[in-house]
Amino acid sequence: MEIEQVGEERMARDFLNVIERALMMGVSDTINSLTESGSDIHVFGEFPDTEELKFPAVVVTQTGSGVQEQFVGQNVSEGTGEIYGIGFTFHIIVDKNTEISVTGTSEPYKQRRLLNWLMLNIANSVLDIDWDVYKEESLEVCERNLQAYRNIGFIRDIQYYGASADFLLTFKNYRS
Repeated sequence: MEIEQVGEERMARDFLNVIERALMMGVSDTINSLTESGSDIHVFGEFPDTEELKFPAVVVTQTGSGVQEQFVGQNVSEGTGEIYGIGFTFHIIVDKNTEISVTGTSEPYKQRRLLNWLMLNIANSVLDIDWDVYKEESLEVCERNLQAYRNIGFIRDIQYYGASADFLLTFKNYRS
């Protein structure tokens, strides 16, 4: 693993941003490959402004680390460092009028059926990401877990269907 030299200190690479970008690109590439147009699902790295929101939307937000005991820092065998963890939340938002043509189906997916399809296929996308394809630097992913979806439902006032799930990942964080 390469270390950036900053003055007298040695800084580890910016793995958190590398992981976030890889996660967003991996999900977008995989889920969109399942639609007729290849570009129906919009993946955002933060909640977009109202005028920039496109449906269906998948919003990936970094929510923290230290969620599990192992995130506290197990030593790595080569050099100084630890197993480090990061948590993300995936929010899926579908408006009442969005329809998506899924490859191999005759009827368009919309509303709750579209939400269910997105939940399953985003889960598969997250767990099947080939980190070697999307990594920008040496990155050793140790473990990844997508938690159960929650807050699944319909908000009548704004006509949105939605669901959220947490994703936890551990990787080797070398410090020298």
